[in-house]
Parts: sequence; C-alpha cells; structure tokens
Amino acid sequence: MIDQENKLPSHINHLCIEGVIGAGKTSLCYLLAERFNARTVLEEAEENPFLEKFYADRRMFSFQTQLWFLVSRYKQLSVMLAQQDLFHQLTISDYMFAKDRIFASVNLEEDELTLYNNIAGVMESSITQPDLVVYLQTSTDILLKRIEKRGRSYEFNMDPDYINVLNQAYNHYFFHYNHSPLLIINTNNIDFVNCPEDLDEIVEQISRAKTGTTYYQPMGSKDRSLLEERRQQKKNKPDILL
Repeated sequence: MIDQENKLPSHINHLCIEGVIGAGKTSLCYLLAERFNARTVLEEAEENPFLEKFYADRRMFSFQTQLWFLVSRYKQLSVMLAQQDLFHQLTISDYMFAKDRIFASVNLEEDELTLYNNIAGVMESSITQPDLVVYLQTSTDILLKRIEKRGRSYEFNMDPDYINVLNQAYNHYFFHYNHSPLLIINTNNIDFVNCPEDLDEIVEQISRAKTGTTYYQPMGSKDRSLLEERRQQKKNKPDILL
C-alpha cells in the first residue's frame, strides 16, 4: 500500500513509461505497478519473429519488423485499454502507440515510410493518448551498458551508432511532444531497480506531475550518500575555540 501523498491524481488512468532500448521502461513498469496496484500492458518485443533478423540486417528486415510491431501494438492497446479492469483503476504501459513512428522514421526508406504512415494514421485515430507520459532520458553510453548487462541474445553486438541515432530521434520527439502531460526524468545517475531511494524519488515526481512538460534531474543515490557523508562530517567536526 502506498502513502496518500504518493497516490496518482484520480484523472490518471493510463500511465505510460517511455524511453530508448535499455532505458529501463519495463523494469520501472513492474515496480510502479506493485507500488500503485496497477495492471501492466507490456510490449511483446520478443514475440516479433523478424526482430532477431532485423538486428542482423536492419535494411533487409526493417519494414517487416515495423509492420509487425505496428499491428501488435495496435491490437494490444485497443483491446486492453478498452477493457475495464474491476481490480485495477490504473494501467501502466511500457510503450505508447506513437513510439512506432520514431522507429519508422529511423529505419524505413522514403517509400516504405509513406506506406507505413498511411497505415499508422488510420490506426492512431482510435487509440487514446495516455493521461501521463514519463520519458526516461538516458545518454547513449549508459544505454549501451544496460543493453549489454541484460544480455538478450538478439541484442548481442548492438550497433552503437544505431542506438545513438535512435536516442537523438527520441529526444527530438519528446522535445516537441504536447499531446498529454509529460515528465522527463534523466536516469543517468540513478538505479531505481536496486536503490529504493531512487524509486521513491520517481514515484514522488510522478505523483506531483502537472500539465505540460516537467523536467526532473534526480540527485542519484551516490550523490545523496556523499552529501549525507559530508553533513555528518560537518556535524561531528568539533568547534574551534578562539
């Protein structure tokens, strides 16, 4: 059970966690779902039969991979978000439908992108926007370290240039995003999976999120520990009598 002050506003029924590959979207979804007693809608990436082939040859398999994700995300969001859950008022997803356009803009050729946009445009009209989006902003080098650490077979030898271009595309998209309230959290110096204090900070910021776009730069557990250590040193330092 969460504290009253950390409850989400009553108008937030769909919370979306976004970020580039390796940002920690799904991990945060699980943690927040436990904290807020919410149900989750999670991307079915590993079920995409083209994904491993895509990472081996992006040009050859980009269009098939994008279409599979587009249809999968549409079916999942349109069905699950339309169903009323009597046991969970809040739904937390680790993707938003519009993210597909970010990947498409990076991976598809011009003629493929035109066809893709025509199909996506028809689908988007029936997908509601999240009530709040949390974008986990992360530097490319940190993303690559996290991708390597989690050790998924199809992400082995991930191209750093691809992650960097994708990261830039994400930052550009969310810099201009205005379809719903947006909370941008820089995650370079925090570890919300292994540090409860970091997770508490995120929960607090989500609970206090306002309309428009909010940027948040966490101090991070290491910096907090160093600050506390310095405070204790000052506290224990004897006064010098003149």
